[in-house]
Amino acid sequence: MVKNATEIFSSIRAEVEQISADWESFAAKVGAELPASYQAELQQLATDLTDAKDVLCDELAHPTLILATTGTTSSGKSTLVNLLCGAEILPVAVQEMSAGVVTVEYGETPALAIHDTPGAMWKCGRWDNLSDGDIYDRLDRLMKTYLQSKEDEQTGVACPQSTIYYPFRLVKESNLLDLPPGTTVKIMDLPGLAYVGDEGNAAVIRNSRDALCLVTYNSAETDRYKVAKLLDEVVEQVKELGGSPARMLFVLNRIDVFRTDKDWPESEERFVQRTEKDIKAKLADYLPEYTDEIENVQIVKLSALPALLSLGMKSDRSAATRLDKNFNFLIPEDILDDLPRNVQKWSEYECGRVADAVWQTSYADRFHSHLRNHVQVNFPQLITPQIISKFKDAAGYRLTEWATQTTRAVINSSEEKYQQECKLIETTKVDLSSFIKARATELKEPFDRIDSILNDRDSTVNPLEQVEQIITKLKTTEGYYQPIARSLSPIYDWQRTVTEGVQKTLDPVLDSLEKGKILLDSHTFSATKSIHVKLLEGHLQDLIELNYKNKAGKQVEARTEQEKKDLQRLNRKLNELANVLKLIIDDVVEQILNREMNRVRDTLENLFAFHLDTLKNGTQEISINLGINFSESELIKVDFMGKSNFSFEAGFPVTIGTWEQPKTVKTGTERVWWTAWIWKRDVTEIRMEKLSSENAKIPSIDELARGWKLQKDYGEVEVLKQVGSWFQKQLSKFNQSVDRFQSDIVQIIFWFRA
Repeated sequence: MVKNATEIFSSIRAEVEQISADWESFAAKVGAELPASYQAELQQLATDLTDAKDVLCDELAHPTLILATTGTTSSGKSTLVNLLCGAEILPVAVQEMSAGVVTVEYGETPALAIHDTPGAMWKCGRWDNLSDGDIYDRLDRLMKTYLQSKEDEQTGVACPQSTIYYPFRLVKESNLLDLPPGTTVKIMDLPGLAYVGDEGNAAVIRNSRDALCLVTYNSAETDRYKVAKLLDEVVEQVKELGGSPARMLFVLNRIDVFRTDKDWPESEERFVQRTEKDIKAKLADYLPEYTDEIENVQIVKLSALPALLSLGMKSDRSAATRLDKNFNFLIPEDILDDLPRNVQKWSEYECGRVADAVWQTSYADRFHSHLRNHVQVNFPQLITPQIISKFKDAAGYRLTEWATQTTRAVINSSEEKYQQECKLIETTKVDLSSFIKARATELKEPFDRIDSILNDRDSTVNPLEQVEQIITKLKTTEGYYQPIARSLSPIYDWQRTVTEGVQKTLDPVLDSLEKGKILLDSHTFSATKSIHVKLLEGHLQDLIELNYKNKAGKQVEARTEQEKKDLQRLNRKLNELANVLKLIIDDVVEQILNREMNRVRDTLENLFAFHLDTLKNGTQEISINLGINFSESELIKVDFMGKSNFSFEAGFPVTIGTWEQPKTVKTGTERVWWTAWIWKRDVTEIRMEKLSSENAKIPSIDELARGWKLQKDYGEVEVLKQVGSWFQKQLSKFNQSVDRFQSDIVQIIFWFRA
């Protein structure tokens, strides 16, 4: 059984205290044998150790648990947050309301703070002593104002950021999570996918990497096409949150939808099993570096709204009315038979009986049990590695290096041994440099080959295919990367995600043109600016009205002025469609890159950590007892800034042609006999007149698709070059840091022993 957080934290404190005691004993014994010149350094090491120990113990005594909530479309995420708080304080609506980040912190007096954000069209500040309804209404107005600003295409308005201070039940009822004393709890209601790219939101999400996450899924959706999209959303939500899915609890919300089935227990269980299987398969496909953790992710059932109403109905009769009206089927029949049909006539005892029953039938009790276990298992694992790593960097590594170097220097303090030691250090320096250089070459080898392919302008082979061959080998390599091959998937998997994101944008556009109606229902479009989507819809509508569907693939000869105008307009609209498509795909790709590069950053840091471990093992064999150690906090620094620049064309060449039509031409006059040759009449003949036309071959849907695919591939190569260049810079920067760090350490050792 996993130890709870209190036991784990106590164990770490005890170990650190033992390290401190052992150092004091060691320093006292060694210090007595050292010259007086060493005493100041010994004292400084002791001070650093004490400071690092105090920081560690303080962080263990006052840890912060962050519960971050996110979810798929219409999954009831905000209702879940209200359930965790025990009150309806976050606005809920049929349409997406979660635009900005709302943080709920514990406070005895309810209050709301709306933070200053760029372009805010709402009042910012802090309001204390608010009722639940006041908090709800203020946030509701705030969200609606922001969403309206987006509808009005006011691009300078940033997503709102708010903090609620509230005596929420997860802290107030200490038994719900069973946390160590002194733990601070925060609930972060994260925005929907359409708003994660906002600069303010993105910063908050990046800072929530140490959070335990609740991912809600809309169980009420039964359409298989929409279910497939929900599964894609789950993956994107997980990627946005970053890190291992093991820290995420997946909540199948609105599960009460199956209660209307005749055999609801069976249909509900089939749904849960199928959805769990689908979610795990989807996650494993897109996050292969976490395959083992994904198999053990927790997926739980919940009906958040009736559970919330059951909490409130004991003190609020309106909650009982809503529960009876909308979720009457969750009340067991034996209780229903005993109840007056008028909710207002329910006694306090009857309200309590219904509340307790619905708490069970909504699976709220099981959900809280899973949540408590999720926290107990994962919370310590999230915070202790960072705390311990900081302790090692602040004091641990220095103590080890000093102890090793000092004792060896004292042992070899004679002149003869001193000269031997200098010679050993010089030899070791050469061997270390050769070893580190060889490992650096192995580290960079696949990236160098990819860089060479991308910059080979004379190659006639598709560079994407060549890169894929290298990637395939990297996945199955038996060489340097083999021990961590599976965990490296984000380094190359980001490319597939970009390709799919672009294709999911192109396909609905092609479908709309082929079927003659606008079908932009892909959630991929939520990643782009609404003004661009509206432009796209407008151009598609114009093409539909110009009958592009029936003209596609045909040779057109525009003879009349109106026909020429229609042809020119069709050409212009296709070009405008391609131009706005470029803007949308640039938006989509940049958001995908921002999300995927978070995974890549984590993977590169893990790769660098693996490389450092390899160096440590090798240097220990080469430089026995020199005490060389590489500090990860000093060497691993990774960031990324990328831009997408796709280009699409859809127009067609127009040529000038001629055509002939019959025309009656007067050639003279003649007298008519029946008028006694008095009257004359015109003499005419029919001649063929040549007129100009504008001719064009209208591209078919298939031709558009093929052309866009080629242009898409070219754009992806350009993105790949950017990322490849970034890889090269990071690897070079890392290897230079290793070289510099190793040289500095050896030089310090040399000076120190001299």
